[in-house]
Amino acid sequence: MKVLGIHQFHQKKFKLLKIVCAGLAALLGKVPRYFVAVIYGFSGNGKTEFCIQLAKELCKHGKVAWLSYEQRHGFDLQTATVRNDMNKHNGKFMVIDPVANLDQGVTLLEDLDKYLSRRNSPDYVFFDSLDYTGFTWQDYQYLKDKYGQKKGLFFLSHSSKSGRLNKAISRNILFDGGMGLFVSNYICFPEKNRFGGFEPYVVYEERARKLNPTFFAKRVTDSVSKPKKKSKPKTTNKTK
Repeated sequence: MKVLGIHQFHQKKFKLLKIVCAGLAALLGKVPRYFVAVIYGFSGNGKTEFCIQLAKELCKHGKVAWLSYEQRHGFDLQTATVRNDMNKHNGKFMVIDPVANLDQGVTLLEDLDKYLSRRNSPDYVFFDSLDYTGFTWQDYQYLKDKYGQKKGLFFLSHSSKSGRLNKAISRNILFDGGMGLFVSNYICFPEKNRFGGFEPYVVYEERARKLNPTFFAKRVTDSVSKPKKKSKPKTTNKTK
């Protein structure tokens, strides 16, 4: 137990991420350097594409590991990283196949724990996807308790088209974590955000406009309906 007086508590300093991309900044809000997020959506709606773009932004703040439990070192993931010019972040962005070269008798969690415990291990970790890790709630709690204050943990998860998460573990982490981002029709919506991000983020505009034209129509309507600020009349000093 650690008790702080309110004055001491208000003096506590938190390191915040300075998000360069304006769209991601509006989506994420004032986020601490490390936080837990669940990014979910139906297959083929831009979930991986969004996470690669987020990883690209995070490369400006540290090393990023992409743990590819689902696709492993697959062609689709390679294509997504090429499309987003991730080669520019060589040395910052690592694509890991967690299943390959796994020693006999060692679990995926044990191997991951060993990797993350190393000096200069990545600052941000993407789990692609949580549905394929086999993690339990106890496994998540272990990772969060040990690494949650020194690494960002991002869990990709599968859901229905309406956003209903497929796995109970995904729902539990979403409830526990600081952020839940729902990707639908190549648009990312902040369904849960403790850090004040409220604006949707367009992942791939060309596809998004075809799949969700009403979203863009509403944006135009909202921008037109906002009252313009009246400019103050200029005053001139007349001298007699």
